[in-house]
Amino acid sequence: MEQSSNYTLGAKLREMRLSKKWTLNELSQRSGLSISHISSLERGTRTKPSMEVVRKLANALQIPVHYLHDDDTIDKDMYSEADRILSRFSPDTQAFLLQEDSVPYIMFAKRLYELQGEEHGIIKALHEFLETTN
Repeated sequence: MEQSSNYTLGAKLREMRLSKKWTLNELSQRSGLSISHISSLERGTRTKPSMEVVRKLANALQIPVHYLHDDDTIDKDMYSEADRILSRFSPDTQAFLLQEDSVPYIMFAKRLYELQGEEHGIIKALHEFLETTN
């Protein structure tokens, strides 16, 4: 999909939806967003949707999140890597990992990975994690 800097999220969203031959109603059912919300995004009357909304749409359309992102300055390589990692998990696990509430758990797992073999560091990281989640 060729994109210019003025190629908006709404245009991308509409193009992806129509390429699947879906109605607004079908995308609404698949994403959990209202028809009016999706329609207003496509028409450009709503701009700057939350990352959660973009993720719901991308998941429903089965495309990487960065395909719908408006900002040309985003790190597409980072999104591609995240999509590659997510593809290893079941849809239920992917849905959990994409929730904002999952961020502390993901950061904790990342920290544990970085501290492999450092028993004292792992115990400290676990203590910090438990302190922040209580």
